[in-house]
Amino acid sequence: MAVADARLGTVAARVIRMPPVPLAHVYARAHQDHASRPAIRDGTRQLNYGELGTRARRVARAFRSLGAEPGDRVVILSPNSCEWAEAYQGLALGGHVRVGLLPRLHPAELAQIAADADPSFALVDGAWLAEHGTAWIPPQVKEIVVLGGGEPHGRIPYEEFVASGTDDELPLPDAEDDAWLLYTSGSTGRPKGVRVTHRTVGALIRNAREVLPALGPGDAALHTAPISHFSGGIADVVTASGGLNVYERAFDAARVADAAQGGEISVLPLVPTMITMLLEELATRGKPAGRVGNVRVLPYAGSAIQPDRAAKARAYFGEAMQQLYGASEAQLPITTLLPGDHVETTNERGLPRLASAGKVTPHVEVEIVDADRRPVAPGTAGEIRTRGDHVSAGYWRQPEATAETFADGWAHTGDVGYLDENGFLFLLDRRKDMIITGGFNVYPREIENVISELHGVREVAVVGAPDDRWGEAITAFVSTEPGPTLSPEGVLAHCRAHLGGYKVPKRVVFVDELPKTGTGKIQKQLLREKLWDGLQRRV
Repeated sequence: MAVADARLGTVAARVIRMPPVPLAHVYARAHQDHASRPAIRDGTRQLNYGELGTRARRVARAFRSLGAEPGDRVVILSPNSCEWAEAYQGLALGGHVRVGLLPRLHPAELAQIAADADPSFALVDGAWLAEHGTAWIPPQVKEIVVLGGGEPHGRIPYEEFVASGTDDELPLPDAEDDAWLLYTSGSTGRPKGVRVTHRTVGALIRNAREVLPALGPGDAALHTAPISHFSGGIADVVTASGGLNVYERAFDAARVADAAQGGEISVLPLVPTMITMLLEELATRGKPAGRVGNVRVLPYAGSAIQPDRAAKARAYFGEAMQQLYGASEAQLPITTLLPGDHVETTNERGLPRLASAGKVTPHVEVEIVDADRRPVAPGTAGEIRTRGDHVSAGYWRQPEATAETFADGWAHTGDVGYLDENGFLFLLDRRKDMIITGGFNVYPREIENVISELHGVREVAVVGAPDDRWGEAITAFVSTEPGPTLSPEGVLAHCRAHLGGYKVPKRVVFVDELPKTGTGKIQKQLLREKLWDGLQRRV
């Protein structure tokens, strides 16, 4: 039960200092304890935990034989697959740092991230490699291992790579060693790698297992969102429970509906955009409200969900619906909206409980602070910050940004919200410029930099507009210089040539002037206010 300070907007839900089991130890224990149980499956093969453990150890040893040292960064660029799962478990066992990249990113964006991560090795999907090449991979990378079969392009085929490793165990890394670098571009457009340690991922697993319905060897989870992000965290929770993780290369509403109705899948992690598409698919099939297959846990995260959409989803999935709130800098679940809290009840401000991010979870502290980072009274809006072993170790090679975001042991999320009279956290706005569209984080500066390259652009401001499907739709406001003629289509084409697809604006609006402060700073908040007028929540 949440405990609140009567004077300050601080909540701690049974803050228990039971240390989490570090990630590599979670994997090693699962391989041993559930050796004969099915562990992972994709469209071509299935492995039990014993087989998965053998191949993961071979991956770890193969990297060592190529000269990889503990702490070396390794980039992985691939759709979801059994190979992806084997590789990242092998990296964890070997003490190497996983840098999971999205195939949807543009090669120029990948090059920027890879240069910052300073990796020693790369694992890349063969089909993607054939289409986009290797120019984005920095020169210090010693070897490229090709996943997914097909032509290895002179690189090391994955199966050959695995076969080169032995099944000998390596000393497991320490809890404070880095396990992941999660890249979330900064407000300047420069990528920031969030250092996530083995202890931090262990905290994610422990905390999620404590608030989700009990999972066990009989559960099967379907992953259609990238496992380098939210869905991968749920996969680790399922692994710790001895369940089966099923991987799809991408989200397809029809295939997900088939799997959900088929009866095997009991855990279905989705982002709100996927929920919307799945509801549309079920509706086109004439599926009446009522339980879908045997899905009993539908954890969702990544962006805000509209209350009416949550209510519709609950009509199909009932007590399976559970929201998890977190951030790259502070792993979920910071708060959770439990199945029983998916109700139409409204609070003193008239906000429906379905619009909240839920209550603070065990092992976690949450505080609401003002602009000077002083705690505010309950019910007062301010920046959300959190403390606990779910918090990252800081940013990779960015001490100033680390000092700013991780001050006094707290992670400052940049989200604005308040705790209501019942202890539910409501996200009202975002202090940072970041846009969350379709579950992906996008910083406007990246898009603004690209649009500014166009001849004739005088100024540009990018903001998020409310959107039923995407949560936020990227909208670019552009003012032009006299003379050159620009069109929305031309701006969008330029963006597609330089940015990942999900970062391309949904709308381009030409204006004579952008609103500015007295010092000449563009007032994005005024642009956002026009788009979000009449809505109580602005994220």
